Amino acid sequence: MSNGAGSPRNPVGGEADPFGGDDVLPIEKQRRAHQFLTQETRYHIIQAVLGHPKYLATLDELEYLVPKNRSTIREHLDRLAEKQVVTKYKYRGDEAGQNDPREFWGFTSYGITLLDEYSYLRYVPVLRALQENLYLTKKIERHQDALRPDLPEDVSEALKIPDIDDETEAMIDDVLTARKRGGSRLFDAPPIEPDEDAETEDGADRPLDELF
Repeated sequence: MSNGAGSPRNPVGGEADPFGGDDVLPIEKQRRAHQFLTQETRYHIIQAVLGHPKYLATLDELEYLVPKNRSTIREHLDRLAEKQVVTKYKYRGDEAGQNDPREFWGFTSYGITLLDEYSYLRYVPVLRALQENLYLTKKIERHQDALRPDLPEDVSEALKIPDIDDETEAMIDDVLTARKRGGSRLFDAPPIEPDEDAETEDGADRPLDELF
């Protein structure tokens, strides 16, 4: 379905590089990009969108997944958009319900290229498995199931999960097992089958990257 997705900007297509002009050395651009992407809140937002079943997340979904308040998440979404990593996509079809969301955040073509350069895409299967094992409220389920616009073809192709190899399958098993045994949760969201008797030490929750 084609319902008026946003128009991602891509510096490769002629726009200025978000991390520096021609007077900036490539290694400095890489340093700036890496520093920008690994800022804690932005890093969690990126992981949340990469693990989303449809790779387009509403602000409410991000607020549920990322352990920051709504205004902080929105601020960092704006920063990611300024750097052309993400953009807001709008669903313009007539099939959505009156209360269904119509605005979603997803990656641009440039954003996907940048994330691939820094090896983020290799963790998509793991991030997806983690989100599939989260408890969701009725509201978040409704948002997750809402109709969405199409992503650009190159973005959707890049995010398709390939056949899971043994190494990736083992990584998924290890991460899910670590969550159950240690009480670790993705962005503070509870596991889909919370263990009522599990004992979790203070501060045991940790960012997803520490689980790999």
